[in-house]
Amino acid sequence: MKFKIKKKYGQHFLNEKKIIDKIIDIQKITNNDIIEIGPGFGSLTNAIIEKEPKSLLIIEKDLSFKAHLENLKKNKFKKLNIVFDDALKLNLKKTSNLKKVLLIANLPYNIATTLIINWIKYINFFNSITVMVQKEVADRLVAKVSSKSYGRLSVLIQLHCKLEKQFDVEPQNFVPPPKVISSVIKITPLKNINLNYEKIDQLLKDSFFSRRKKIKNNLLKKYINVEKVFKQNNIDINKRAQDISPKDFLKITESLS
Repeated sequence: MKFKIKKKYGQHFLNEKKIIDKIIDIQKITNNDIIEIGPGFGSLTNAIIEKEPKSLLIIEKDLSFKAHLENLKKNKFKKLNIVFDDALKLNLKKTSNLKKVLLIANLPYNIATTLIINWIKYINFFNSITVMVQKEVADRLVAKVSSKSYGRLSVLIQLHCKLEKQFDVEPQNFVPPPKVISSVIKITPLKNINLNYEKIDQLLKDSFFSRRKKIKNNLLKKYINVEKVFKQNNIDINKRAQDISPKDFLKITESLS
């Protein structure tokens, strides 16, 4: 298949079978409903099919792959459903009409963070999410309080999920090789999550607006009972946002007006 790499789609195709097999073995694929984002040439897709999933939905934006992927459906896996669209524009729950899925993907670096934030909004739809992202993004997802990488994304995802960084992947395992190291991470939704996503996210945006400022200086102008809420929850209002744990951010969100 002749193909021209499109930088605008952030295309870096994983071609190392040993790594593909390691990704596939992280989750139990057999008899489960699977979604894959950005299948491209189908290296990961073929490995998923070999594990005999209950169904497989793939989302691909690049129409150059249409004939190739439709041929895969025709000749290898009849239960393969293909959607040619931008994953950023889709609610996967509505698109798939499934109740629960496993998501597996080698995400384009330029949209990985936005996709993950979008999925948090309906996180209970996923049994688990296994994705390859830029190492820097993975480090932000799993970051501990007070570390350099800890921020809004860290708190958002850790309030909703359990995170397990699996392994790093060097650039030479891709075509074309990216300029950065990648990481595979498993994201498992916590049970019985029923948080006010919009309220939490807004608080985090305000709290981390200026990382170098004390959190009270970021919040006092916008919220009317900041000092009272921090005192009631025994949280130091003179801390910076990166020194406040996800659990304490949840307490603040539930109390703040």
